[in-house]
Amino acid sequence: MLRPRFSLLVFLGVTRVGAIVVDEDPTKSGDCAPPLTDAVALVYTPVGNTASGTLLPGGRYILTAAHVVSDLAEDTLARGLIKFPSCPGKPRRHWKAVHLHPKAEDLELSRVWDAALIELDSPLPEDVVAGVPIRQRAVEKGLMVHLVGYGQQGDGLLGNFRPPGTLSHGRNRFDQNPTPSLLVSLGLPVDCGPLLIHRFDPGHREGHFAPGDSGGPGLLAGPDGRVRIASLNLGRHRGPSDHDHRLNGSFGELGLSLDVSALRPWLEPFLSQPQKTQSEKPKSQKDEM
Repeated sequence: MLRPRFSLLVFLGVTRVGAIVVDEDPTKSGDCAPPLTDAVALVYTPVGNTASGTLLPGGRYILTAAHVVSDLAEDTLARGLIKFPSCPGKPRRHWKAVHLHPKAEDLELSRVWDAALIELDSPLPEDVVAGVPIRQRAVEKGLMVHLVGYGQQGDGLLGNFRPPGTLSHGRNRFDQNPTPSLLVSLGLPVDCGPLLIHRFDPGHREGHFAPGDSGGPGLLAGPDGRVRIASLNLGRHRGPSDHDHRLNGSFGELGLSLDVSALRPWLEPFLSQPQKTQSEKPKSQKDEM
């Protein structure tokens, strides 16, 4: 069994219904049109929950949040499913293995290093769906990114839920200082490392997390026009600031993300592995760990 980890109230977790609640659709305005999102995945866990993730270059691994996959038994992983509903042809793959970030296996550090890889049972060719690279530079304060996910849509008040499987977009600026008092109030270690804390500002049409967005990306187009993953969606704070108890963040509620540039040393060995052919015998998860 994958090593259990502490379940935090401040994280979204996963949900049995699918699809991010936003106040404004950025596709309606040309100056904030979202980048291509073919590689953003809808994650179905072996126990029937849904979350989000992103295909990385090489077509073999889905980057997602560790709390999405950390409590699953190894003998059930083959039942996990990855879908790409926004990609032409809507390709899908089953899971082969799960790889937690080493620090995600520590109860204290997992509150920050909440990252994992889902290894696909067979790679996706680039001409089917191209993986998205991660950003090399650390996220600067105030950086605006496109938040994407298959979270639960609807206001959560009158059962106003949309069908699962619709990818939604939002924008948010990482502008909240992680002061010691704030980290303590969130139950997070003072050394928060690559954790990004941000408030949702409806006045500036910022997007809001909802259940199911966990593991989705914050995307950013670089100067070369190429889209990169800048952040990993972890969740929102469900503390006393949740004034209306809606599914989405509102009234200045805090969101938590992870700066993916800090994951490069961990990701590089996975991404540098040569791509296997169909005739090669797959290794067991134990061998690959």
